[in-house]
Amino acid sequence: MSLPATTRAIDGRPSAAAIVTAAALAVLLGACGPEGASAEPGSCGGATCGPDQYCVYPPADCGEGGVVAGNYGVCQQRPTSCDTATPTAVCACDGQVYPNACEAARAGVSIGGGEECAGAAPPGTSACGSYFCSSADTYCQIVEDPHNELFRMPTRRTCKQIPSSCLAEPSCDCVNAAARVPGKGGCSGAPTCTQDPTGSFAVQCTGDLY
Repeated sequence: MSLPATTRAIDGRPSAAAIVTAAALAVLLGACGPEGASAEPGSCGGATCGPDQYCVYPPADCGEGGVVAGNYGVCQQRPTSCDTATPTAVCACDGQVYPNACEAARAGVSIGGGEECAGAAPPGTSACGSYFCSSADTYCQIVEDPHNELFRMPTRRTCKQIPSSCLAEPSCDCVNAAARVPGKGGCSGAPTCTQDPTGSFAVQCTGDLY
């Protein structure tokens, strides 16, 4: 399956809509049950991706979930340029760490989980799900969906910028205040901050992920 034209890459870079659509389609196709089980002969949701495409799976899945392994991937265009990509290191399904998600996509690899890159965290970073956050100026935000199990979205882990006002004397109080941002993907519930021995911060909360 390929993405609709309105969500394909623009100027060689995947749009935000393309990334969201690919992840959403991959999750929905994974819930198709017995019909989705007959994914062969293609290796990506029953399809074979073109030479300028790659197979996108839900983050940290790497094609191992679903009724049949690989049965709910989605073919997406590989970006041709990553010059404007956010510089957040990411663990890919090939066990390699890439400078950002765009570079992983350009290499034709879907985003993996931290276990694929165990022990490979770049210096000065801390693991945050599939990503590695810079310990100097970012924190790991862990947002859990408060809905019941039937409608619950997967927990989302992302690297967030520590406000400049907090950098002189970073603390959980300051990071917690920054994390309390209403709206989609933010912390609507009271955030809980922790700081590990290396000084890296993580904030856990509930929030709207739809």
